[in-house]
Parts: sequence; structure tokens; C-alpha cells
Amino acid sequence: MNEESGEYRIGESDRRILGALQADATLTLKQLAEAVAMSPSTVWRRVQDLEAAGVITGRVTLLDPARLGLQVCVFVHVNIRDHRAETREAFERFVQGRPEVMECFSITGAHDYMLIVRTATVAAFEDFLMHALLAQPAVAAAASNFTLRQQKYTTALPL
Repeated sequence: MNEESGEYRIGESDRRILGALQADATLTLKQLAEAVAMSPSTVWRRVQDLEAAGVITGRVTLLDPARLGLQVCVFVHVNIRDHRAETREAFERFVQGRPEVMECFSITGAHDYMLIVRTATVAAFEDFLMHALLAQPAVAAAASNFTLRQQKYTTALPL
């Protein structure tokens, strides 16, 4: 761990383990060990160390939003009323509680936050926008961009 930056330094064996897990988190310990050409006990220890260090933060199943009827994807740029800590915290609590908000970033530039929102229909997005997001006291304004098509999607980090 680099104390100054908080960055965890990984070696080549960790890269192989992380790459294999990013490709398929359902691998058994035996399959993972075979994939990275290491012993199961060594792989188990390395995975435990990576989890303890916060490098591995969880394991999930990825779902296809379109197949589940969540075909509308919108980038929403949000400006908050002011930049006091309580305003930011109230907005961030609101976002945490909204299942249609997939991701939230505080950003630089003309807007304060960018959200990625998924809904089943444009009407469902309008309902979220008008009755939830813009009704939030912390929110001053929002601008939306509807996606037309997704050209790339990955959750795998470049190691």
C-alpha cells in the first residue's frame, strides 16, 4: 500500500487473479487457480489479501438492462442550490435511495453532478425527473441527455 496515495500496489500474479475474476467471478477456487497457474492455497491467500486491502470490493452478477425492460438510459447533469456540506450530503443521500440512479459522479465544469439513470420508459424517466429529482430541495436544475445506443460497456478495469 502506498501510504501517500492510498494506492495498493499489485504484482503480476495479482493482475492475473484480478483479470480472471473480472472476466468471471463465478470461478471456483480450483478453476481460478488453474486459470492463473497457481496453487489454490496461494490464490485463496492472495484473494483474501486483495479483499482486506479493499482492492476487491464485491462480487456481483451483471444483468442486461434491455432484456429486463430498462431500455431508457439517460445522463442527467445536476446543479445543486449551493455548495454547503449539508446540501451536498442531502443530495447524495437522495441519490443513494433511488434505484433508477445507477451511478452518480461529482464533476468539474458547468454542472455539479452527473447521474446515469435507467428506466423502463420515457414517461417513467419524466416521473423521476419531475416528481423526485427536481422536487429535491438541494437541486437547482437538471439537464438530460438520452442515450441512443451503447457502443461499449465493460466493468473490467484496465490492469
